[in-house]
Amino acid sequence: MNLQELIALYRADGQDGKNSIGGCDDDVLCSDELLTIYANEAQDEACRRGQLLRDSTSSWCTIKAAAGAEAIGLNALAIQILRAFADGQPLTTIHVDEMDCLFPGWQFQSAQNRPTHLVTGVSTGQLYLWPRPAQECTIKLTVQRLPLKPMRADTDKPEIRQELHPALVNWMLYRVYGRTDSDIFDPSKAAVSLANFEAEFGSKSSGRNETWVRQGDGLMPGPIA
Repeated sequence: MNLQELIALYRADGQDGKNSIGGCDDDVLCSDELLTIYANEAQDEACRRGQLLRDSTSSWCTIKAAAGAEAIGLNALAIQILRAFADGQPLTTIHVDEMDCLFPGWQFQSAQNRPTHLVTGVSTGQLYLWPRPAQECTIKLTVQRLPLKPMRADTDKPEIRQELHPALVNWMLYRVYGRTDSDIFDPSKAAVSLANFEAEFGSKSSGRNETWVRQGDGLMPGPIA
């Protein structure tokens, strides 16, 4: 399905004007522009909950680390690092708290060699190398990520698998039914739509929990929210 078809399916299911492809009704309760925002939000939510998109081929999954480099950047689309290699040799991804316990003072050691550990939790958007590379090396990542770009044109399609596309409409219905300033506001229908979405993609985890998983806080108890 493309963006136009997602919006048309929403209008049919929600009985909100323009209720078929090619239909025409100017009296709509939710604009195409706002539905486009909801459709992109739906795909982001699906990827966060269902871990649907994995990537090792995007350009930012291959990073050149200069000799002596302390850290490398991590693209903001990455949700979690699944695998990491330095010049074809595996890297251990480890949280800074555990690293501090295993190798006290690691960040201030001057010895350089091929990196063996990739340290998270020091700085947002940064992965620290230990030991620092003695010469330029290539870091190769496999990540769970968000979609590469939002849908904007009618012909744009979600990046997730085709059979999952219709379930995205459940999120769009949930968001529209939950608008308290709209004539279509209906908490019970919003709850049903959200339940249908979660049946396909899973329940929401808090941003705090996602950060805990992403950073690998192995020595700390799991967050409760």
